[in-house]
Amino acid sequence: MLVPPMWSSLLLAAALSPPVGGAHEFDLRALESARQDTRTRSSGGSEAAGSDQAAQDDSAADFPPGIVARTEGLAPVTSDELDETLLWRHALTQPGRASLRQLLEVRVLDALATERKIVVSAADLNARFATLDAEARQSGQAGGLEAFLTESGVPREQFREYLRLAIVHERLTRSALGLGLDAPVTPEHQEEWLAGELERRPYTEEPFPYTDGVVARSGDVVIPRGDYITHVRGQIEAEVLRETCYLMLLERGVQKRVPDLSEEGIALALDAELGRRRVEAGEDPRYQGVNYEQLLQAKGLSPEALRRDPAIRAAALAHWFIDRQHTDESLRALYAAERDWFDGLFGEGVACSAMLLNALERPNEMVPRSFEQADARLVELKGQIEGPADFERITRQLSEDRATRERGGALGIATRGNPQIPSAIREAIFEHLDSHPGDVTGTVLGPLRLANGSVLVLLGARRAAPTWDGMREHVHRELRRRFLEECLERKGVRTKFD
Repeated sequence: MLVPPMWSSLLLAAALSPPVGGAHEFDLRALESARQDTRTRSSGGSEAAGSDQAAQDDSAADFPPGIVARTEGLAPVTSDELDETLLWRHALTQPGRASLRQLLEVRVLDALATERKIVVSAADLNARFATLDAEARQSGQAGGLEAFLTESGVPREQFREYLRLAIVHERLTRSALGLGLDAPVTPEHQEEWLAGELERRPYTEEPFPYTDGVVARSGDVVIPRGDYITHVRGQIEAEVLRETCYLMLLERGVQKRVPDLSEEGIALALDAELGRRRVEAGEDPRYQGVNYEQLLQAKGLSPEALRRDPAIRAAALAHWFIDRQHTDESLRALYAAERDWFDGLFGEGVACSAMLLNALERPNEMVPRSFEQADARLVELKGQIEGPADFERITRQLSEDRATRERGGALGIATRGNPQIPSAIREAIFEHLDSHPGDVTGTVLGPLRLANGSVLVLLGARRAAPTWDGMREHVHRELRRRFLEECLERKGVRTKFD
């Protein structure tokens, strides 16, 4: 990131680093597994790729005023509806709170500039922009600052506005510290001054969801509800906005499949969904001693926020639908018909970890190691491993797979059909398991060759195939996934954020 000198971290964050975004835990959980490769057949991957491309074909200019997403056969998503959903999803989260603080600081700076008659001219802005452009080019940014803004997705006028406020911030800080007009001032000085200024101003915040139209007040500065929502939306990544729109349309698609379900029935389905989540949270060892409401509050959520969320609502109605469409007998019949697939994903397995050394048949400057050299080195390392602790320690030090190295090489549970684990590793694991029926904890297999290198694989505890009660939930979940996909295909969704 290009960091202009004498900018406060606040303004940099506002201009260049949207702090709000990222999938909520309940997004992924609510869709059950609709987007997980482990539960999608081979045709699903190509379909998803095609849908992403198709979704980009429409221009945002094709949408009528006030409409942000649409698909054939369902009511479109309006801007107001999206904003309300974003408010309930993000306002009380840590990033949402940071966004409110950010907006408050920007508005206070603007108010102080007006009060103290500080004016930043177009010439001032152009000069600062030119300085940053020169620094960008000097640092190797092809195309300078303009190219950097385009790559970062920051509109030029938005950047210039934050640049204006950055200059205001500098001048106000210099004035407060009694410094000359061109005296250097550090970001720390600016932050300390602004924090002190805010501390001196009386601050009040209205109760969520800000039904009186005001979010917060700092002295004579008011943050209207609409302005705050607009600010939050402007800082959420386009991918998150697209996903939120998809979930809102998905909920409508699900409701279209259950037209006879009353509002009371929907409320009962949501009660059941939240009840299941409450039980799961209570059984999770990470959350022992913390009740469900406390857990949600720590994440900036609440039971009411979940009840309003389109992902939760879609999941609740999908569960309700499958419960009424299937009996235990029909679930068993589906399992019997597709047993190889279900057992391959959810049957017997074993915990495993991997240590990778990159290698090629024909080494080059990027990968200078041959497979033979990688195998020889791994054999040496294997001789140093006396137990799981040694494997984890050496993996953290030497493995060249960044994603797994940071967790000591842990891959999770290997089942016969888990596509998240390379087939060469799965085949070696189950060849060993089939010939060694006892405890295999601590066994190191390999070196094994993959397309990009050689690995050692550490085996952990076996996981037995689930009983019918356990497998029944996997079958039920798969039916919910299929139902959700039938309700709305991603490739048919268009949003203003494509």
